[in-house]
Amino acid sequence: MYSLRALMPDKASSWRVVDSAFELSAPSIAECPAQGVPEIAVAGRSNVGKSSLLNAICGQRSLARVSRTPGRTRLLNFFAVRLRGPSGDLALRLVDLPGYGFAVAERSVRASFGPMIEGFFAGRGALCGLLLLVDARRDIQEPELQLLEYMSRRQLPTLLCATKVDKLKAGERGLVAAKLAKRVGVAPRDVLLTSARDRIGLGADDRFGGLPDQMARLVSGEVA
Repeated sequence: MYSLRALMPDKASSWRVVDSAFELSAPSIAECPAQGVPEIAVAGRSNVGKSSLLNAICGQRSLARVSRTPGRTRLLNFFAVRLRGPSGDLALRLVDLPGYGFAVAERSVRASFGPMIEGFFAGRGALCGLLLLVDARRDIQEPELQLLEYMSRRQLPTLLCATKVDKLKAGERGLVAAKLAKRVGVAPRDVLLTSARDRIGLGADDRFGGLPDQMARLVSGEVA
């Protein structure tokens, strides 16, 4: 149905982030940095916890700014990341896309999000995949489904991440994975459960590997 990334079963995380830095914020496609390393886009509704998760992945508290007013950011934020694993180091970029679906932003600002994001996807040959974040307490909605369909048409893999699972009881987490998986037509194990606060889904103790492992697979083009 969609080109979601299949997770590798029963494999401990062997990749980790060893270096990360903020590069720049681009208010338009024309001001994006030159392409040179693989890029992974990070998308999600406003207030889904993108900035917190980016900080947790990279092991920094303020690499990505956590806004108190969701929906106002309308920039493409680029972060340089270096992963280290069994085969050596991998350089990549994480690209934080503008959040969507929050009414605080002016209508004209919200209207500009779509064309800018679509222009980014269409014009970045270095783009190798997408991390799509969905709040574990909410159902996946039409904008996420449209984005999944768009990525599928472009034959770019997407990793579906449920955020803020620390806010759920332990017994509810598997149900969330099953619910999201059924909604998009994949196996529950292909939904990665994450928590920036408790570092769930980010480290060596996570089944299927954590996000660093999945990022390495997106960059290397490995298909599970």
